[in-house]
Amino acid sequence: MAPITEAELTRAIERTLVAHGKMPLAEARPTARMVLGYFGAEDSVLDNKLSSEDRDRFYLLEEEGLLTSEEEDATVSRGKTWRIHYWLLKKAKIRDVGQSGETPAADDASSVYRSIGAADWRHATEPGTGPR
Repeated sequence: MAPITEAELTRAIERTLVAHGKMPLAEARPTARMVLGYFGAEDSVLDNKLSSEDRDRFYLLEEEGLLTSEEEDATVSRGKTWRIHYWLLKKAKIRDVGQSGETPAADDASSVYRSIGAADWRHATEPGTGPR
């Protein structure tokens, strides 16, 4: 499957994390860029390469079904077993979400403020602007 582009991942983030109020719109593109920076041309990335803050974002993306995590056990010297955690891009899901006709939900607070007319924003101390 072809690599995920920054635009595809950004759209998928906007239609999931942003639409569900888990991330501001302004963080969608930088988050997509950060994620793709870890993956490069690969389909997986080792968890121990992530910073703590970036790992938190990976978990958010996993909650939305855009990433998944897996682990495998590897036997090392003297019979010890190490557990290796890694992340995988869910390319099909990213493309499905990014290409769907849905638009991100508007931020509820900002839509409320936009719906208030200019006359309602007058300061209460102005003459003739007491409670109605």
